Amino acid sequence: MNNTSLNENIFFSPQKQTLFLQVSNALSQLISEEKWTPGEMLPSETELAKEFSVSQGTMRRALNLLVEKGILIRRQGRGTFVSDF
Repeated sequence: MNNTSLNENIFFSPQKQTLFLQVSNALSQLISEEKWTPGEMLPSETELAKEFSVSQGTMRRALNLLVEKGILIRRQGRGTFVSDF
């Protein structure tokens, strides 16, 4: 998989954002661009962390934020899926 550049996937903001917010925004943008469609499973946290060149903890926080917003759904033992928002 190609490395996903955060700079290509977020809008410029004069305020600094934490890394997990940047990753969360980038993932949200990719979902809106239909890289993953509703009901589709995302790659594992480990794979996404590697793709975005961040730690697994950072990726987990970014994914958790999207779950809280209702963009993603986590299913124990199955994976993380795009919701049908």
